Amino acid sequence: MPIVLVRVDDRFIHGQILEGWLPSTRAQEVLVANDDLANDSLQQMIMQASMPYAIRLVVDCVDQIAALLVASEDGDIRRMVIVDNPVDALRLKRAGVHFEHLNLGNLRSGQSTTSLSRSVLVGDECLEVLCDIVEEGVRVNLQSVPFEKPVDLADVFSCCPKL
Repeated sequence: MPIVLVRVDDRFIHGQILEGWLPSTRAQEVLVANDDLANDSLQQMIMQASMPYAIRLVVDCVDQIAALLVASEDGDIRRMVIVDNPVDALRLKRAGVHFEHLNLGNLRSGQSTTSLSRSVLVGDECLEVLCDIVEEGVRVNLQSVPFEKPVDLADVFSCCPKL
């Protein structure tokens, strides 16, 4: 199953994904794990229309994406996984999805109080979840596009005792 990227991006499918991350990761499949989008056929159709023909898009709830990834972890399809918040990334991890890195690309949580980068603004609850993800053994970095240097979360947010 090689997961080539797990990314938090509240914009899901957009130019950074299509023009940057897909070519750099050589992903063959993009999995969008989001409970709301799983039931939104219009948004799914819009996302599908933007995808390159050769890339398969799967949009489903977090639990279903986790089950798919766990069931096919021995496969050879290069997969990119996108969630829109750290809570869903942690849900995937705790459901048995194996990944060692989490990319924070675009995130503006509802109660944004801390700016981690130009495109990542989070509140206290979100920071706690990110610390939990780090405790699960995942390295969290901030990187909007592949040609930017990744910045480790611990380098920008050292207040968390878990980092």
